[in-house]
Amino acid sequence: MPSFDDQSLARLSAFLRDLGLALHVSGAPAHDLELSLNTIGARLGVRVEGFAVLTFLALTVVAGDGTRRVEMLRLPPYDFNMARLIALQSLSRDIVSADAIDAYAARLDDIMRQPSPWSGWAMAAMGFLLSGAVALLLRGGWVEMLCGGFIGVLFVGGYVGFSRYPRLAPAVPVILSALAAFLAQVLALFFPQQVPFVSAVAGIVFLLPGFMLTVAMSELATRNYLAGTGRLTGAFVLLFLLGAGLAIGTQVALASLPVQTPGVPLPLAPWAIWLAIAALGVSLLAVLQAPASSAHISVGACLLAWAVFSLLDARMGSVVAAFAAVLAVACAGHLYQHLTQRPAALVQIPGLITLVPGSMGFRGLHALMQQDSVAGIGLITEMVITGAVLAVGLLLADNIMPVLFERPGAEREVR
Repeated sequence: MPSFDDQSLARLSAFLRDLGLALHVSGAPAHDLELSLNTIGARLGVRVEGFAVLTFLALTVVAGDGTRRVEMLRLPPYDFNMARLIALQSLSRDIVSADAIDAYAARLDDIMRQPSPWSGWAMAAMGFLLSGAVALLLRGGWVEMLCGGFIGVLFVGGYVGFSRYPRLAPAVPVILSALAAFLAQVLALFFPQQVPFVSAVAGIVFLLPGFMLTVAMSELATRNYLAGTGRLTGAFVLLFLLGAGLAIGTQVALASLPVQTPGVPLPLAPWAIWLAIAALGVSLLAVLQAPASSAHISVGACLLAWAVFSLLDARMGSVVAAFAAVLAVACAGHLYQHLTQRPAALVQIPGLITLVPGSMGFRGLHALMQQDSVAGIGLITEMVITGAVLAVGLLLADNIMPVLFERPGAEREVR
């Protein structure tokens, strides 16, 4: 057991605090963040008692002689960045000696200084693929795909532009979703067969919090109640903000534009859905800020999730199909990690997002605003149930697969 004086313990504690902050702002869930810091602390010869919620991180670092140091930090808002998470996980695996803390700190600083893989117009262009694919998944046709994709480009571009003004952050979902709804109604003047609601929802899918809902359920399932409750509340608040913006934009458009008869989407060939899933996998590189080199992994994960879901949905229902699909994707992620030593999240997160019920909850909220209580409550309930089974499937794989891949005698070596 290494010994620490006050200065070295302070330096170690500050590094763990900064690493925890980096994991949080990159999108790591509370339970993963706490587990990472606890594991790293054990390797460095200290006991780390971590407590993380969405806005607060507290660390108690205890040396072998009982000396304790407490680090407390108010956490800023997070934004998922898979490329940064991959680098941070690689750094976490390499941390083995307290004597090299300064080198680890320099490496951490380099990681946090790296620019995001996707930004500006490159990210906005990915909004076309994302929204166009979702339009097809919402049972829209080619017209909805084109209109939704066009709205998606402007929506993502607007979001990137507004990100320069942090004080406007709470109002951005309302402003952008209102403009998206208005634009969808305007496009209906030129494309009468378009369904504006499908185009509008597809256009704003970039901010729909389905993935946030599933992460919240995972945190609750791992007894991180404060973090899970906070994230779940944030997901519902974001849904309400987007729903309010959609209602405002739609009502303004209906009051100021000529009345249009809602169109009916043209039926699509079955292969179009698979094309949409593949396009979704590519577009998620920008949503998740993942490296372009992982495109084939993202596409494969999305196709795997959809294949399992489609196979079981008609036979066993959507709940069982979603559970089986996320279990398959999560297990595939651990197999990928075992074979390549790259993070399982490269497979798990794209596949999970393919199944998340964000649009379901949004349609339920819209139904409530239209005073269709039965449909609205039913859709929101189905969203929560689906989110719960996705979290359960992910947790089962995360707890079972590492045991299966554990080397024989590894436990004895640790002891």
